[in-house]
Amino acid sequence: MSHTPSLERIQQALEPLFPIELRFTDHSHPETQSGQPAVGSLYHLFVISRRFEGLPKVERHRIVYEYLKPFIGHGIHNIDMTLLAPSESRH
Repeated sequence: MSHTPSLERIQQALEPLFPIELRFTDHSHPETQSGQPAVGSLYHLFVISRRFEGLPKVERHRIVYEYLKPFIGHGIHNIDMTLLAPSESRH
């Protein structure tokens, strides 16, 4: 089983958050210095969830990292996260 995350696998992992919106994008450089594809190097995760309401940023990140634990170091090496409660978004 490949550990390279797809949007579908990330959505499944984050289902317990009941996200209102979820975006997972790959921001890796197209190639490493050796010319090999750099897929999985840098991702951005954007989530709006009611579970984040009233929680500090650190706690939101801790929760998400727990759900993404199987992917960290196995497809995700660096992830930037924007984690919002509905009251903090335009939704």
